[in-house]
Amino acid sequence: MKRLLQISLDTLLSSIMPIITWMLLGFILTKEISNVFSLTYPLQFIYLLFVSLFGIGPNITEQKLKKENVVSSNLLFGTIIVGLFTILIIFNIDEYIRIMSMDVSVYHNFGIYSVIQIYFSFLIQIFSQKLYYENKNNSANKMNITYHLLSFSSIIIFSIIAQSEMYAIVVSLIIQFLMICYVFVLYFRFSKWNICFIDNVRFTSFGLLDNLSMFLIYGIGFGNSFSYGTKYLNAINFEALTTDAQWDALSSIEVASKIDLAKDQFNYKESLKNAYKLFALLFASTLFMNLVLYWYYTPDLSVLIILLSVQFIDMLVFPLLAYRLSYIQINMNSKYINLNYSISNIVRILCSFIPSAFCTYIGQLFSTVYSLIFSFVHCRKVKVFQLKNKD
Repeated sequence: MKRLLQISLDTLLSSIMPIITWMLLGFILTKEISNVFSLTYPLQFIYLLFVSLFGIGPNITEQKLKKENVVSSNLLFGTIIVGLFTILIIFNIDEYIRIMSMDVSVYHNFGIYSVIQIYFSFLIQIFSQKLYYENKNNSANKMNITYHLLSFSSIIIFSIIAQSEMYAIVVSLIIQFLMICYVFVLYFRFSKWNICFIDNVRFTSFGLLDNLSMFLIYGIGFGNSFSYGTKYLNAINFEALTTDAQWDALSSIEVASKIDLAKDQFNYKESLKNAYKLFALLFASTLFMNLVLYWYYTPDLSVLIILLSVQFIDMLVFPLLAYRLSYIQINMNSKYINLNYSISNIVRILCSFIPSAFCTYIGQLFSTVYSLIFSFVHCRKVKVFQLKNKD
């Protein structure tokens, strides 16, 4: 449970600190600024795709196949490739804002800030993956806490004292950049190239499919949902603010299971028990955040209840789903399985075109049901998931 909480803390920080940041900036500057969270929300899934490809995959490859220099090679390669991708997004930020049906004049500067910050967070995450697989969870915790506190405090403090938002943005990004440089000096060692791209993809294909589809789903779906007016924009933004951090913390279940499966140390009974302890904490925190913040944001209650109901159902079954998909990914991977699994992503993308403000949530429910059936069918004879067996 300790390791799960340590990983949860890191993923929670990567999610909750931006949420708190945008909330406070909304108080300090203008309420509209808090919507930057929803503006760049779809992009987070592209960067999570990169985390899978350049962070998670290489660690599994190095552990499972006993190959050397894979992690360090992909860490450097990912830093360069994702950095170039980030520059491309920055140069096209206004077009992206228009696609999301939002006002360029309001969101231009902080849109750029958010994209760069997501890139820095990506770097912290791939270093975290490296440390998890090296059993250096304490070091990963210290790195994450330091980075996110610096990121948060710098933009808030300089937004309060500075006369221009651009000054606050530049100073905050410089501080974050220096922290990233320190992390490289502390934890990065490189000897020779060994990318192992095909193996990395093989061990993370589900994550790559999921995050690519999630980018399309929310890029298309949020643009669709926001077109129905501020009633749905405010409710969706509020729901995302109060559940996104919990989802990121819950993803630690999947991270821990992949580490154990790669090292052949997975214990289903113990893992499931710890997972639902974590779920209980996150469920309670979600309810608390909604009760506390509702009176300030005042989203439409009927819309909010529908959105939260979908999220709670999905969270409840997530541990059962995550463990089985991780096992299938690492031990039963094949073209047939990837093709079969991709059906849920394809249909979920198609749901984003439904003429409804709830299009993304309809797709989310379908994907959960389909993935549950898919995972249970393929793992029905796997002994590790038979709880009646002795440990």
